[in-house]
Amino acid sequence: MIRVAWVRGKYLNPFEGQNYVFTDPDIRLTGISSLRPIDGGLPFPVIRFPSLPDINRPIFADLFIKYLTNRLIGDRQILFGLEKIRNDYDIFHTADPHYYYSYQLALLRQKKLINKLLVTSWETIPFNNEGTLRKSSNKKFVLKNSDAFLCYSLRAKESLILEGVGQDKISLIRAGVDLKNFFPKFHKKPFKTLLFVGRLVEEKGVIDLYQAYRGAGLKDWCLKIIGNGGLKKDLLTRIKKDGLKNKVSIADVGYRNIPDIYRHADILIIPSKTTRTWEEQYGMVMVEGLASGLPLIAYDSGSLPELMDGKGLLVKEGDTDSLARAILRLAKDDHLRAKLGKMGRERAEAEFDCRQQARKLADLYRQLI
Repeated sequence: MIRVAWVRGKYLNPFEGQNYVFTDPDIRLTGISSLRPIDGGLPFPVIRFPSLPDINRPIFADLFIKYLTNRLIGDRQILFGLEKIRNDYDIFHTADPHYYYSYQLALLRQKKLINKLLVTSWETIPFNNEGTLRKSSNKKFVLKNSDAFLCYSLRAKESLILEGVGQDKISLIRAGVDLKNFFPKFHKKPFKTLLFVGRLVEEKGVIDLYQAYRGAGLKDWCLKIIGNGGLKKDLLTRIKKDGLKNKVSIADVGYRNIPDIYRHADILIIPSKTTRTWEEQYGMVMVEGLASGLPLIAYDSGSLPELMDGKGLLVKEGDTDSLARAILRLAKDDHLRAKLGKMGRERAEAEFDCRQQARKLADLYRQLI
């Protein structure tokens, strides 16, 4: 039996976690999180350790602590007491080399106090997350003292190679979804609903989408925004000012209810925007949309073109006029929506089945031991 500790700290979540449900009796996985991970409902046991992000504090205090920890220890994602379980697992599988808990594990690996260390790297911008001397040195230490790496996208793999990681140490396995939960709707008539799912922050492009929706002038189509974040108040103000309260809605729902949200929409839009330190690293929302048989419209940010692979409409990032035209095109063409939705579902079945991905992960774990 191979005992695996999947270390995700605050970011332990069910949407990535569905890829770590193993039917193979040889793999026993335990999630390792902070006391307050971003979401629950995980189908495997979880051990929680205290972490700085667990502390509730005003945003200005949070920013100050982030500033301070980035310079003193490199990152605030420390898991206090993580070393106590060093003898309990055959493989420690952590995520992202710049997080402090990855550095904690790399220290243990260098001292040969843990057996194997596998690191998932989402990052698609080479040499990112090296903004302070300590953060940079921690990240390089993790890259040097890890046994293997896992990437969900080719773009992330290429980023690691540019940072000096040997190609033979990197495995590419897509993150998928449960195709029994995410599947196409079976309704003859369209709901005439555009859908956005994601954080309501600048880099997710939700303001661009709202402007494009207004510009498209689709009087009989609604826009449903699912998510929460700092731009919610701004959006609500715009909606009220523009008299669109009956056309545009904002709601925040749990992950268990997300599949049904997709089944009651007609077009999924993913207008993610690149910043100086971030681009769309993967796009689980796109994978969910493909599996749900929804036609997609997306900006050409980060890994989105790679995941879409021609199974939707790609728009130049930040071009809200082109985004509006793409929305109009799909809204008016039932045949094209059906065609793209079918192509997307077929791609999901071939590339993004979480059960297939779990089998590939199990094989990777066996190779490490």
